[in-house]
Amino acid sequence: METIILYILIILIGFFIAKKQIIPNKIKNKIGYLQNFALYFLLCFMGYKIGSDDKIINNISELGVQALTITLFILFSTILIVFLIYKGGKK
Repeated sequence: METIILYILIILIGFFIAKKQIIPNKIKNKIGYLQNFALYFLLCFMGYKIGSDDKIINNISELGVQALTITLFILFSTILIVFLIYKGGKK
């Protein structure tokens, strides 16, 4: 629970920094590079964690089917919701 609160606080800090325009434009233009680096860094360590966990490696086929099922459900649900909202807005 504490971790979720920490994440929310970090997001709120970023939100207020953006609203108060504390960061100069020169740095704002380079934030995308920082975000990409952080994402690659995170993906690298996630891959390391998954590769070093024997339980995950031994059950990769079962996890793959579950992941595919969840992904397809989310995909079709999202398409349906967008379709319903778009159709409802055309009245």
